[in-house]
Amino acid sequence: MEEWAVSAETQNSYPGGNTMRKVLSAACLGAMATFVVGVAYANEELIKMSQNPKDWVQPAGDYANTRYSKLNQINASNVGKLQVAWTFSTGVLRGHEGGPLIIGNMMYVHTPFPNKVYALDLSQDNKIVWKYEPKQDPNVIPVMCCDTVNRGVAYGDGKIFLHQADTTLVALDAKTGQVAWSVKNGDPGKGATGTLLAAGRQGQGSDRHFRRRVWRAVSRHGL
Repeated sequence: MEEWAVSAETQNSYPGGNTMRKVLSAACLGAMATFVVGVAYANEELIKMSQNPKDWVQPAGDYANTRYSKLNQINASNVGKLQVAWTFSTGVLRGHEGGPLIIGNMMYVHTPFPNKVYALDLSQDNKIVWKYEPKQDPNVIPVMCCDTVNRGVAYGDGKIFLHQADTTLVALDAKTGQVAWSVKNGDPGKGATGTLLAAGRQGQGSDRHFRRRVWRAVSRHGL
């Protein structure tokens, strides 16, 4: 059974001495394990979908994080003639990081805290098909390390996956926006927050079908 990845939680504490060595050793072992079995955990559906240049199915485009599009309609000869066709406001006036996902005619846009997600139909005058707006404790904001940004949602098995600032992993039905399931992965009261979700293995994994935790690693500022 394949796994779904959630970004590593961050904790504002700095280990020392033996703890530091243990953390570094664990990181090295984790990197080696990922290298050995990483291909086995890759989502074959996303690999196939990412080969279609019209789709953008991962935050960075593909598992290699190339952020490169093979589309060629816009090029050096005409880029200077581009004009605004339409705009969309998320209603959140904080830093926006991470690009939207494009799957077929649908665009999935995310925001910084409170981590709203919009589904726009690009074939119907950019109609808002659904909107997800979680209710989170604003006390998580001062805990976050890098403003209130979120660096991207992820797609798989017909669901949009969001890692909220409060470390809650949410699976949304890509067609309706209904919550399929959610699970809390950390405690902001202890310095844990979340900013990124990716289709791979990045720190804390949950089985995407049954939302059970299958492994965990913690990243700490200063390492």
